[in-house]
Amino acid sequence: MKRLALALVLFFACALLAQPPTAMSAPASSVRRVIFERRWPEADPQWFELILQPDGSALYHSRARQDANAAAPEAEVFEFSFTLSPKSRQIVFTLAPGLSAYRDALDKAREASTGSKSLRCDDGAGNTTAISYNQTASPELKALTNLLVGISETIEFSQTLSFQLRFDKLGLDTTLRGAEALLPFGRFPEPQILEPILTRIADDPAILNLARQRARRLLKSFAEGNKAKG
Repeated sequence: MKRLALALVLFFACALLAQPPTAMSAPASSVRRVIFERRWPEADPQWFELILQPDGSALYHSRARQDANAAAPEAEVFEFSFTLSPKSRQIVFTLAPGLSAYRDALDKAREASTGSKSLRCDDGAGNTTAISYNQTASPELKALTNLLVGISETIEFSQTLSFQLRFDKLGLDTTLRGAEALLPFGRFPEPQILEPILTRIADDPAILNLARQRARRLLKSFAEGNKAKG
């Protein structure tokens, strides 16, 4: 049943991405900012937030997981700015403004917790609508949540590749192999974030050829996906 539920959510999200702009409602003009936040002590990162605007301007913050018994100070907040793709932008600003419609479906799904989440819409004039939840039975909110979590995973994966390119080139092949395995599940909704680091890996003669080939395959897959969406 869990696999079926996941398949339905992925199908819904893919269907949204596949629709032409005229087939969906225009983004609500009253929404000037959407903020998504997740706190999950067992995850890495243990906290992140996405701040998204209708023009595609996007800001990401996260804090890496730390050992609960560690005496080290709290990890610094990582910051990353990027431009949200038109398709993801349309999904966010079509679904997020309807927060009130999701309230009856919050925390009624019989699924394992994946962290405490909050979703907030601001109109730029001091008016805010917000919900907090762990799980949801709403297919729309599930699709939106999976998209936003996927964006976080994409950014964090980019940082992992950047770190390995500098300090652990031998580990790149294993990491990229894992990325290839995730491709069929749509886990990288904003592939343009990964393209610069993948290009560096693919063009670096100091990296094992197997890893360079995997980077090229990922780039090719992303390019083909963009053509299909277009």
